[in-house]
Amino acid sequence: MLSSNLNIVWGIALSIGPYFILAFIPVWKQLRYSKKTVITVGTLCMVLNIISVIMIIEWVPNWNSLRAFHSVFFLLLYLGVYTAMVRGTPAKLLFVGLLVKSYAEFIVTMAKFLEIAYLTYGLHRVYVQISYSFYFNLFQCAILVLTYPLVWIFFRKKISQVMATRNKAWSYLWIIPMVYYIISLAFGALNATLIAQWQFLVFNLVSFLGFYLIYYVVIEMLEQTQKNILLAESNEVIKQQLLFQSEYYKKFGICIEETRKGEHDLRHHLNAVLGLIQQKNGDKAESYIAELLGNRLSIADIMYCKNDAVNAILGYYANICKLEAIDFTIEAMVPQDLKIDETDLCVVFGNVLENALEANRRITSGEKMIKLASQFIGNKLYITVDNRFSGKISIKNGVYLSQKREQSSGIGIASVTAIAQKYDGEARFEADDQIFSVAVVLSNTSRTMAPDRLSIWDGRGINNNPCQLEH
Repeated sequence: MLSSNLNIVWGIALSIGPYFILAFIPVWKQLRYSKKTVITVGTLCMVLNIISVIMIIEWVPNWNSLRAFHSVFFLLLYLGVYTAMVRGTPAKLLFVGLLVKSYAEFIVTMAKFLEIAYLTYGLHRVYVQISYSFYFNLFQCAILVLTYPLVWIFFRKKISQVMATRNKAWSYLWIIPMVYYIISLAFGALNATLIAQWQFLVFNLVSFLGFYLIYYVVIEMLEQTQKNILLAESNEVIKQQLLFQSEYYKKFGICIEETRKGEHDLRHHLNAVLGLIQQKNGDKAESYIAELLGNRLSIADIMYCKNDAVNAILGYYANICKLEAIDFTIEAMVPQDLKIDETDLCVVFGNVLENALEANRRITSGEKMIKLASQFIGNKLYITVDNRFSGKISIKNGVYLSQKREQSSGIGIASVTAIAQKYDGEARFEADDQIFSVAVVLSNTSRTMAPDRLSIWDGRGINNNPCQLEH
């Protein structure tokens, strides 16, 4: 048998290590610090836990009276470290932390039951409660081997996905694992005789499976709610696309009609100009020609790039900016045959331009300006938008907050960031000297190929001989 201190080290390592890993599975991409720092801090907490247990056992004869206090203290410590190490909503992190803790408590109570039952009925010994005994640790290992893979899959497949959802239910979902944890503490304080009863085993199994069934149902509901939200957003995007296309084709129809009328009236206009020239009235002939040119709508006025979907969006916002006296400069090079979904393109261009338009509308004095540039290089689409704004822009946890919803991040920014990540790209947002800048890069490849990431700030320009129009 192992020495008592070695059993304590083994037992606490079993009580922390597997659950530390489990807690970070859903948030591995949301770390505030490097993975090395997170692992180091976790190891230090585990060492502190081990030392505290050894010291308390040595100095306090009745260690069991402090067990609940010790458990709650280190639970709060680990939750504090967890929220400090991970970016995310506190309610979501609390839910994951308590969910992991409820699983750990299940392992502990099951190992305690098996230890008492084995010593009492298997070895026919009188059970004496010892912290982290050899048999207790052995049964912990056995139960972990049997259950950990299933719980790992649950966290990897379900919890990881649902962490990205936005739902008010997160504010109180943490109460469910908290209730199970309190129940586990209460039953863990029972004496050995009660724990050894088969009713305790049945209750423990049924309550654990029941609570995890509740977790599963809740997570399925959150996922379904998120799908409904995405479907509603998709419908809204389609409506916007139809609006953009309608405006685009309306303008294109006017252009065709103007061209047809121009061709029909061309002979009469040429006769008029010829007459003015014969009368040696050059100034009047020049003004007559200028008037003809000014009244016609050119194809160049509605063709901003080769991509029809993006072209419709640019034309829609160009028209609004012209009506509202906003200086809108477009340098667009977007190919027609992109692998990027047109709906996603519309979300990116539509959101950044809508935000830029709203920012300019809040300007009460001074120049109003939007500048959009895009280029296609190295099978990647680069997009930058600069616009003026007035007032202050708030930042929380590195995220720009919406000026319309002061305490929440802008939905447009979140959508653009999500689409950039979807296409193995990135999105950057900066505000400096009353200029807000957006830079987005999207890979024009299949999402399963995972191409090398290319920083949008790699020094490449946005000038690749595109057409330039100013409004």
